[in-house]
Amino acid sequence: MTQQPTALLILIGGRQTPNILSAQHLRPQIIAPIASHEALRPGQAWEMVYPALKNIGSTILPPAAVDAFDIEQIKQACVNVIDSHPELRWVCNVTCATTVMSIGAYEAGRARNADIWYFDTNNRRVITLAGQPPQGDPYRLSVAEYLRIYQRQANPTSPPPQSWLELARQMAQAPDEAIEFREQLRKVEANASYRGPRWLKGVSLTPTMQNWLPLLSNAGFIDQSQRQNGLYNLHQVHQDLWKFVDGLWLEIFAWDAARQAGCFDDYQYGLEMPIDGQVAINQLDLAATSAASLLIAECKTDQSPFKTPYLDKLQSITVLIGGSFVVKLFIAARSSQNANPDAWRSFSDQAKARQIVVVTGEQLPNLKDILASEAKRPTYSRT
Repeated sequence: MTQQPTALLILIGGRQTPNILSAQHLRPQIIAPIASHEALRPGQAWEMVYPALKNIGSTILPPAAVDAFDIEQIKQACVNVIDSHPELRWVCNVTCATTVMSIGAYEAGRARNADIWYFDTNNRRVITLAGQPPQGDPYRLSVAEYLRIYQRQANPTSPPPQSWLELARQMAQAPDEAIEFREQLRKVEANASYRGPRWLKGVSLTPTMQNWLPLLSNAGFIDQSQRQNGLYNLHQVHQDLWKFVDGLWLEIFAWDAARQAGCFDDYQYGLEMPIDGQVAINQLDLAATSAASLLIAECKTDQSPFKTPYLDKLQSITVLIGGSFVVKLFIAARSSQNANPDAWRSFSDQAKARQIVVVTGEQLPNLKDILASEAKRPTYSRT
């Protein structure tokens, strides 16, 4: 039996993610927008959502402009567009825009025997108000698909090698020592200017750091280590050694925690997101999607990471990709008890003011549980 071609009616006004979800799920022949006059203004909802809808490949009808509080006008606009294509199976997504627009679209849809859906994004469900429910899960959204809704692009990264992951896990067990290990390598000039295999001489290693040597070898970063007069000489053979100890380990650990959390549809680390086609980029150290919502995290391994400009950077990135709908975390390797007390108190207060959840070094063993909690029941509600 051939499935009847589908048309989708959507309301434009307010948050548009539910409209994208229904369009991506249905891949309809036609998308019919009903938009308030305010939503059609430059820089408002229609201008933001149109590029993402266009990527789906459906025929998009010109938006029918309505007074967002004139129910008769709204009902008539919906009826007109449904009647213009009676041969199609119509689905009305009444989630977005004003309550009056939702009621108008609902009544028009019922009058024309359309399927009527409301997306309850907080609970990852679709409420079927009339007709047939969706088949499958409309809420699955990759990080790349989410970013396209906001006209942003970022190339997915490959999963890290298992050997790198194992080393990252061990460093996360002693994050303050991981910071010191980086500083020891800095002293012997193990920086980004890699010049082929070389000896890093006179490195001071704690017993915990010494336990990392076999893992550094398994990861391909070094192939020899020698102890002389209580110090170590390490033979570097991989150019990413410095990049790894300078912060990549924490991004990989956060990625692994998101994977182990078991509640995310997609999770990426180290994403580079160009800014309006410019050479300059913003990096998303961790980005994960759950129920069509985004969680992002800034990961820092500085000796003194609790600085307000880092919060401002995270906030500025968030504005580009969903604003207050995005869950924001700042993940630091430094433990709070080893931070400057005044700096930590001020930073913590500033983070709360910006609705950013802070995870410090001593909390890293529980990061997967923290991520799962923030995905399901965010500390700061999405508004």
